[in-house]
Amino acid sequence: MAEKTVITEKNRKSEKNILAVIGGMGSGKSTVLSVLEREGQYERLEMDRLAKNCYLDSVFLKQLSSVLPKDVFTEKGELNFPLFRALLLKDESYRKSVEERVHPLVFHMAAQAIYKARKEGKKLAVETALPNEAFLSLCDAVLYVDCPFATRLSRLTKNRGYKREEAERMMKAQDIEKYKEKADFVLFNDGNRERTEDAIRQFIQRF
Repeated sequence: MAEKTVITEKNRKSEKNILAVIGGMGSGKSTVLSVLEREGQYERLEMDRLAKNCYLDSVFLKQLSSVLPKDVFTEKGELNFPLFRALLLKDESYRKSVEERVHPLVFHMAAQAIYKARKEGKKLAVETALPNEAFLSLCDAVLYVDCPFATRLSRLTKNRGYKREEAERMMKAQDIEKYKEKADFVLFNDGNRERTEDAIRQFIQRF
């Protein structure tokens, strides 16, 4: 019998206006964001999109060009994303060099969005697969989206087009499990969208 999709509450805080939605790749965070946006009036912010915007910025690309091989850039100076992604998976030193540069920018932009939302009295759900303590401390509550490894792997290979080996390496490179115990709420997403959405609605109704 499949495990039910449930939200386990660990702590209860007075406000839930700023919500961190965390979990590994393929765990179903986008589904959670969609329901929070549609039925909870939360605005959504995805850190992965912020990072991608950095990779399109000419000033930031110039910084990366000093630490990355020339062959990951096109003749126009843009990133060749397939080669770039392959390099980061293959060589941890390059991955760390990039993360040291992009992560501070992304978290700074996320922090600005959080401050703006608080000032304007808005509800904001911020999604990331790579949280840190400083970011989590800015949020009112942390929702961890848990999902079986096999289900996540299937989503990445079938829905996003990753090769199995590539997907497994990316998933294992994420040090996300340590944040599960620190989450205020844990949502087990077994792949059944209806159950997942129902659990999120219950979460919204509670607060």
